[in-house]
Amino acid sequence: MAEQRRLTTRQVAARLGVKPETVYAYVSRGLLGSRRGPGGRASTFDPDEVERLAHRRRGRAADGGPAATREQDAAGPVYSGVTLIEGDRYYYRGVDPIELARRASFEEVAWWLWTGDQRPGPPFTAPPDGLAAARAVGDALPAQAGLVDRLRVAAVA
Repeated sequence: MAEQRRLTTRQVAARLGVKPETVYAYVSRGLLGSRRGPGGRASTFDPDEVERLAHRRRGRAADGGPAATREQDAAGPVYSGVTLIEGDRYYYRGVDPIELARRASFEEVAWWLWTGDQRPGPPFTAPPDGLAAARAVGDALPAQAGLVDRLRVAAVA
């Protein structure tokens, strides 16, 4: 089956209404995947993935913040297992993230969000077998595979 035509960075930027630098920021944050094009220099993007991101971005204001609409305001707070979004504020497990950043390290916050267990100085070491598996799948990827792709397969391994 023929591979679907991939989009260039400029095409993606035009479709999303952003600068090319913003497209690369989306890639670095894991919002978009990229692959090296012919010759290994330029990045290319899956058109379906770009459309999904464009769809998710609808309902956001031009400045990147939430769009203020009566429909959204009437909908009330938005909840998930970890997050509460209410008005222009958000909370993780009921805690204001700015306050959280003032009193806990990055590792402590990550551990708490992941496990629900608050503790000072949680251990962040990779088990040797998991680390070996992640390195093996990363080494098996083609040279043109991007960093986000490498992180994705390492996480699965």
